[in-house]
Amino acid sequence: MEETNRKHDGKKRTVIIAVVVVAALVAGGLVWWGVASHRAGTRLAQARQACEWAQTDYATARKTYDDVAKNKTYAAAVKIDAKQVKDAKTVETFAAARKAEAPEPVACPTDTKDAAQLERAAAGVRGAADWYASHATGTLDAAEKVVESRDAKTLADARAALARRVTEARKLYDSSKGKVAAGKTRDALKQQLDAAGALKDAKDVKELKDAKAALDQAMAAVTNSVHAKQEEDRKAAQEQAQREAEAQAQAAEQAQQAYTAPQQSYAPAYTAPATPQYTAPQQTTPQYTAPQQAAPAAPAAPVAPSTGGNSGGGPISGGHGCGSVCTSTTDTYDR
Repeated sequence: MEETNRKHDGKKRTVIIAVVVVAALVAGGLVWWGVASHRAGTRLAQARQACEWAQTDYATARKTYDDVAKNKTYAAAVKIDAKQVKDAKTVETFAAARKAEAPEPVACPTDTKDAAQLERAAAGVRGAADWYASHATGTLDAAEKVVESRDAKTLADARAALARRVTEARKLYDSSKGKVAAGKTRDALKQQLDAAGALKDAKDVKELKDAKAALDQAMAAVTNSVHAKQEEDRKAAQEQAQREAEAQAQAAEQAQQAYTAPQQSYAPAYTAPATPQYTAPQQTTPQYTAPQQAAPAAPAAPVAPSTGGNSGGGPISGGHGCGSVCTSTTDTYDR
């Protein structure tokens, strides 16, 4: 009997122990499930909250990026090319920033209870927000560098242009000495040269350009004055030459008058010698006298008269022959 009671008590304790163990296990499971459920709920809530925060940052970054295009610096940089800047790489960097490909839009799912899905979505939205934020800043920085490079080149060009004009102005100032119609033009040019020399290290482009414009105006005034002096000298030389020519002409006329006056008052009369008269020598007809002859014994035979030939008788021409005027009483020639 006692033994039976001991067996019964042992079984009862075993059952009690088993119940206690089961109860402990059930209680532990309930605790674990509760903890796990709490943790899952917290993670889901945290993932949802993180995704919502990422979306807020994304919207802000995206707006900032979009507003860059409305920025005056950005708008100015877009119109600047590599030839207008001191460093062409700034234009290349800016162009690359503008062409960068934006990430695909990502949104947080609103009806999911999957914490992991929300966490992945939140990470994607966060990455897009970071991209827009960084590229907004980078693009604007690149635009500013382009404008700065443009301004640096503009300043350098303005300084160089003024330096060249100063050199030219000094040459004109030196070469125009004594060659201007109005000396005040050279004085004004000297003043502008002094003012330009004080702007060697100036950083105001407008001031440099204004100084160059003032030099241009002063140089133009000197150049015009030089031309005016040349025209005056030309006219003066022309007038002088005309006066000299008139004086020479007047002197020549006076000399001519002084030379011809004595011929009219004092020149002796000139009588041309009489032309000698030519008198032909007088020719006398020779008288032919027949030789005195003693009483010829017989008359001579008549001689035939000459017919123009010179056969020995008397003269052949010139009225020298004898006619009836030279008949001798002693001539026996029958005529």
